[in-house]
Amino acid sequence: MNNPLQFDPMLPDVLGMIAPANARITLDALQLALGVFPRQAYLNQPFEVVVILQSMIDQPMNIRIALQLPVKDPNGRPMNIATAKKMVDLPLKAGEVGALRIPVVALSPTQPGDNYPIQVAVRYRAARSGKAMRPVTGGAPASVLAVSPFKLQALSDIEFVHHPQNASQENVTLQFDIAPRRMPNPPQELKIAYETLWTVDQLAEEQELLAAKVEEARMIASTLTRYAIYSSALRRVESLYADHRLALHPGESKAIAKMITYTLDDGATLEQVMPLEETRWFQTLCQTLAANPEVSTWEPGEIVERYLMESAIYDAVLTGFSVIRPRVRVNLGDRQERANYANRLVSWLAGQSEPDMAYIYLPLVLGGVTVNSTVMGRDDDPWRLLDELREAYRGRMRLATGASVEIFEMLDKLMVRAEDDLRRARIQRE
Repeated sequence: MNNPLQFDPMLPDVLGMIAPANARITLDALQLALGVFPRQAYLNQPFEVVVILQSMIDQPMNIRIALQLPVKDPNGRPMNIATAKKMVDLPLKAGEVGALRIPVVALSPTQPGDNYPIQVAVRYRAARSGKAMRPVTGGAPASVLAVSPFKLQALSDIEFVHHPQNASQENVTLQFDIAPRRMPNPPQELKIAYETLWTVDQLAEEQELLAAKVEEARMIASTLTRYAIYSSALRRVESLYADHRLALHPGESKAIAKMITYTLDDGATLEQVMPLEETRWFQTLCQTLAANPEVSTWEPGEIVERYLMESAIYDAVLTGFSVIRPRVRVNLGDRQERANYANRLVSWLAGQSEPDMAYIYLPLVLGGVTVNSTVMGRDDDPWRLLDELREAYRGRMRLATGASVEIFEMLDKLMVRAEDDLRRARIQRE
């Protein structure tokens, strides 16, 4: 396939165009969202269990979806819930995204009621592990689809279940209501339906559209300056970490936001980490412009907050390691090891792993301390950031064990050096 781009972007996030972020379920090489439509039905009226499936790898896989339907209501009365098949096997091509609809119907003697459960178990098997083709945190929307925008809109109107990150990702509970009314006759036949939403067949056209947006993306990238985006990055950092069960002290969130801001404001290029075109955030920007040209009229901070943050965090991890490497006498690993760590951090942001204190400090806060005086927001006091980090450091250090102790030792040394840098630059305390 002839690629008109000078880079190979990650595949678009079609699932994110349909379901909210809190409905995304990640099973390593497969992402999905599940819902019931309509949520309320009558006796003899079919409703659907809807499963959006998104392959994350460059290998085909086989999907198995099993339904466990209720047989009694909470009062012990019998329920008769029928479906076309309780177990569905489905092949999914490399990178494919599709919508599976499994019809279900409540029959007599089922009584009206609310919040009846359906247990859905999802398993997959791929012949080989495969290479990741999509970022686990989502990514940019698709600019080309295998279906009309109206069908995609109809799917997005479905109420997808919010599945907690700490719950089983393979077994999901859906709920439906049966209203106190009966349709005249039950359906004669229930048929399962599957519709492809996106495949690699759309990739060539997608790349053509991306290539047409590269220069515009360069112009927008030049507006992502420190004054323009720091406050937006700070807001998103605070909410993103809190949503994933790592509450930040003020100094920590400011330092992380500074590291991300530095990365977006040419930091990856200045630190010789990678050219602009190879950064994930720039590729995401190109994809976003191809899918939604109106984004070019948005304020820079709004673009960062809405579309670029997760990809920028990946790039900021790699850039952060390069920033701190000359200042610490610690083996930070080779390029591949750093990339693996960056992938683990963004996997945590996707709900695939438990919180880790290292995801705050290594290297994002450490890098933020190093670029503290370089990245200055409006009315920003770099001394205050260091004071707030000192306070956070004292609290965190009391609970530190193992590898965390070494990280905090690096932080202490970097803060001392950052204070010296401020004095040499004659930046006074306010």
